[in-house]
Order: sequence, then structure tokens, then C-alpha cells
Amino acid sequence: MTCWLNGAFREEADAINVADRGLLLGDGVFETVLLADGVPAFWDAHMARLGDALAALSILARPEDIALETVKELAARCGVSKGAAVLRITVTRGAGARGLAPPPALAPTVLMTAQSYAPPPDVPVKLIVSKYRRSASSLSSAYKTTNYLDNIMARHEAGEAGADDAVMLNESGRAACASAANIFVLTDDGSIVTPPVAEGALPGVVRKLLLEQGADAFNIREDTLVPSALRGRPVFLTNSLMGVRPAHLDGDGALQRASEGGLLSALRTWYKEKLEQDIEERARLF
Repeated sequence: MTCWLNGAFREEADAINVADRGLLLGDGVFETVLLADGVPAFWDAHMARLGDALAALSILARPEDIALETVKELAARCGVSKGAAVLRITVTRGAGARGLAPPPALAPTVLMTAQSYAPPPDVPVKLIVSKYRRSASSLSSAYKTTNYLDNIMARHEAGEAGADDAVMLNESGRAACASAANIFVLTDDGSIVTPPVAEGALPGVVRKLLLEQGADAFNIREDTLVPSALRGRPVFLTNSLMGVRPAHLDGDGALQRASEGGLLSALRTWYKEKLEQDIEERARLF
């Protein structure tokens, strides 16, 4: 597979330094971006979030150095200039001497890969509540770091239980998010609620869009959620690849299917229009 690493296109066999702190210690951050015919969706939002993470971790890389022309060429080299694909941007602190203390002024590693993406079947995601907790005060919850072990184990736990994903609770026992998605629930008062970032929810790009541009039209707000608030209620997940996708706790499938004709269906249509609009505007810059 072709990748873009530190300013040059390379093949995967000649890529990462064996002393890279991202490989050895998980000392890095990443972004996952949807590509539509080679065009990155919500690029500005992804770069803003990447910049926030790099600043918080004091990693000396700049998102503005990642050119759209490079993304376009990478998609072409990887054969994903048509159709849906996923762009993965990984930035680590770089290669340095052993030990935990970050060496000063270390040259970062910037890696991009692009692969085709086949969206999963458009059926509700079956959820369980995971035994693995998400620390609301951790940097790994506030930013997309390369420390994803708890999320990996939560997804593994879901698979072992015959589910698709798992709701992760914070240390106080309240809902934070799914293993790789934000979670929303339709409440009895007709509003849509998602846990605050302070509860351990990842500041997702789609989540941000819904809260900033869809809040008034769809009565979307942040609030704490205990696990019982998800039982017997329509639920949906969001991330940059799945967009807005219905979900349900194991056993609530009939309820979720019954809700599809109303508010959630309108929200999914609204999101699709926003996505298409953003891609069209970005394509004109290529």
C-alpha cells in the first residue's frame, strides 16, 4: 500500500522508524476522514480538531502543512479517487531515545493512508453496555490519541456478545460514547440528548455539526445520560464514516425500527444534505 510519510510518497515496507514513539508508546494523535471521489468531507473541522490535539500534546506539527493536493494525489496513487474511501492521518511525536519523557523539539512523524471504504448495511447497530470505562479527565478521551486500548477491548467485548458496538460509561457510571462513535438518544420530551465532552464523550466532527447547526431545528442538546436512559428509547450513533446511524441496546430493536419514520429519518436527511454540500464546496478547490 502506498502512503504519504513526512513529505514523500512511500510503500508500506519502508515507512515507520522502529524508534517512533507512536509505535512504541502510543504517543500521537490521528484523524479519520471520509473521502468521496477523493474529496475529504468536513476537512476544516478535522484539521481544527487535529490542531487542537497537537497543541494539547505539544507535538510540533502543523495541520496547515497537509495540503489538499497531497490528499488528492494519495487517493489517486491508492486507486480510491472514485467512490467512498477513508483517509487516515496519524501524527506522532516522532522517533527518539527510549524512556517516557518527551525529548525537546522532536521532529514529528506525519503519516497518511487512503483505503476504499464499503459502508456497512444500513440497519440499526446493536449495542451492549461495556464493562470497560472511559475516563472523563483523560487526554485520551478529550482527543483522538493513538491510545485506543479501552475502545478496542469494548468493541471486542461487543463482538463476543453478538453485538455490533458497545456503550462506554465514564468512571461515574454515566454514558460517554460508543467505542468509535458519539451517542444520542431521543427523550420523552422530544429533544435529542448527547453526553457532554466533560463526561468523556469524544468531540466528534459530526457531533459538533449537529450541535452547532442542527440544535434549533431538531432540539439537540448536551446532558448527562445514565445507562437506563438509553433503554426503551430510540438511539443513534454518529461518526465521520457512518454519518448518522440508528442504534439500539440489545433487545430494543423493535422500538428503534418503529422510530425510523419520524425525527431520526429527518435528521439523517438533513445530515446527508450537509455532507453533500460540504463535499461539493471542497471539490471546487481541487
